[in-house]
Amino acid sequence: MRTGIKGILFDLDNTLIDRQAAADAKVRKLVDELFPQLRDEPVERENIVQKLLTWDEYGSIPKIHMYSMLAKEYGISQEQVDALCKDWNDTFGDYTVVFPQARRVVEQLKKKYKVGIVTNGISPMQRRKLELCGLADLFEVIVVSGEFKAHKPDVEIFLEGARQLELPPEEIAFVGDTFATDIIGAYRAGMQPIWIFANPGQQCQADLPRIYRIEELLDLL
Repeated sequence: MRTGIKGILFDLDNTLIDRQAAADAKVRKLVDELFPQLRDEPVERENIVQKLLTWDEYGSIPKIHMYSMLAKEYGISQEQVDALCKDWNDTFGDYTVVFPQARRVVEQLKKKYKVGIVTNGISPMQRRKLELCGLADLFEVIVVSGEFKAHKPDVEIFLEGARQLELPPEEIAFVGDTFATDIIGAYRAGMQPIWIFANPGQQCQADLPRIYRIEELLDLL
């Protein structure tokens, strides 16, 4: 771990909040609304739920992909697809689930470091998540890609976080779960990436600090 760290920037989804739990809840409600005839067919219902979660790809791509796949396989109209995409953007933040130790960890780290968030997503959704997770008051800096007009892994959004923290990138650790956006972007920006592995079986051959749970940061930092 690099010495001289004075600030920490966090990703939001699947780092401080459980984005997959939120997606699971949202998708199940959607399936109940679209396929009420399957409420007494739990296996068939679960089949559609799991397909949607697969098509969601951990939120890494626009929702139009998930709903277009649904339309192709189950005959949903384009009008319904458009309405469902809007509904997701309007309401997904309402399903926010914060990781149990997230607030305690940030409170402890805040005693020693400047702390902030750099998150991808549209502004109303990400701001709603921050409101509901009860963490927003802890951060000195919150940079949302939908407001900045650049998104991770673009180096500029990381550098914007550094500018707002008033620290050089080399004095900042960036904590995130997605290698292709969080880790490589922070690395290219000159920060110290810390990778939260999604599961215990995940492997990494790069020499990078990595943890499995947010509370492990307290030992690492």
